[in-house]
Amino acid sequence: MKKSDFLKEMQDMLEITSVDKLEEDTVIRQLAEYNSLFVLSIIAFVDDSFGVQLSAEQLANLTTIKSLMELIGNDKFED
Repeated sequence: MKKSDFLKEMQDMLEITSVDKLEEDTVIRQLAEYNSLFVLSIIAFVDDSFGVQLSAEQLANLTTIKSLMELIGNDKFED
């Protein structure tokens, strides 16, 4: 998946409106939508999109969208 497509799909699927556009350096916890339901939604989105199962504990250690992409696996993304 292209990185730009991932960022757009993530923003749309998670209904992120607190920023105009997600970027790789967007800090996940600084999003107004961030809460426990948001974390569960990220887990479901990643599983549906990539077949990668993440835990809430793994997400607790993430800082940016880029760190989420690295956790999913850089090999799953194109520039």
